[in-house]
Amino acid sequence: MNPDLYIVRKVNEATSVSRKASLFMDLVTRYGHWAFVIYGLLLWFAPGEGRKARRLCCVLSFAGVVVASLLSFAIGRVWRRRRPFVCDWRIWNFTGHKANASFPSNHTMNGAIVVMELFRMHMPGAQLLAAFAGLLAFSRIFAGVHYPTDLLGGVAIAGLVHRLIHAAPFAAALAALANFGSTVSDWVFSRK
Repeated sequence: MNPDLYIVRKVNEATSVSRKASLFMDLVTRYGHWAFVIYGLLLWFAPGEGRKARRLCCVLSFAGVVVASLLSFAIGRVWRRRRPFVCDWRIWNFTGHKANASFPSNHTMNGAIVVMELFRMHMPGAQLLAAFAGLLAFSRIFAGVHYPTDLLGGVAIAGLVHRLIHAAPFAAALAALANFGSTVSDWVFSRK
């Protein structure tokens, strides 16, 4: 048997052990990505020292997510890996996820990109968001919608995109964009 599929099946079997744990993991897998959006908004709008660096972190994270998502979309068009719940009838897809391409895990990939940027720029709460990104990634296996190698692929793509975003020409352009966005944001929200 495929070890990747076997791991998903064994983890997914835990859904029958605890109704509360299953409900919690369902919430994490469906809505966990919103934690990153809310954190980004807090970083952007928080007053005080370091606002310019926090806003640059937001722009770099967002740019990374956009580039990685485009790359993921292209991979999904070329290689349509079937999801675990499609390959094994014993795996319960309790989230009702569509049977689209499984590789890579976009939730894992995007969470990893944001966390890499938070650590690179020494943002507050980076450790907490890293732990939550790990939980979000695990929830995708628990829900039966991704293989462990989908998660690993997502992290690998995140690492490559993170390096690309920080290449000299891109970093300068994104810094200028962050500066412009910061100026516009300050102007819009300071008007009475």
